[in-house]
Amino acid sequence: MASWKQQALIEAPVNEVWEVLCDPARGPEWSEEVIAVTGAPTKIEKGSTFDVTARGPLHLKSTTTFKVEELDELHEIKMKCQYSGFYSHWVLTDAQGATFTEVELGVERMPGVEGFTVGALHTKSYLRREVDKLLDGLRRAVGRTREDVGAT
Repeated sequence: MASWKQQALIEAPVNEVWEVLCDPARGPEWSEEVIAVTGAPTKIEKGSTFDVTARGPLHLKSTTTFKVEELDELHEIKMKCQYSGFYSHWVLTDAQGATFTEVELGVERMPGVEGFTVGALHTKSYLRREVDKLLDGLRRAVGRTREDVGAT
């Protein structure tokens, strides 16, 4: 199935970036596609689930359940949609007060026609655009834009 992995530097400390990533309720603040998040626990842990209402490929709106599959405090988080197999995997590393970020978006094949359809809609070019938008949104959420980074 398709995936896209990208690395970027975010001019904010790891704890600030982590705080945004690990608060699903803040999803609409930094992800253009996320409309609402419900049922998220106050503290995210491995195995936590929450519902995300978002627009996907073709801007179709749906609500699905995401599960935290991997979690290493202040370092790594992987969340996966339990319906489509769509996932986001983030790895953060301290970079002298900034955060080196590696993000991967992809789709793990789910059984049935729905799984095939979801996989076909999540092309590499779609995922690449989404990664760019997520990184820009995350920078905005921690108060640092690409322009700010270039000006320093």
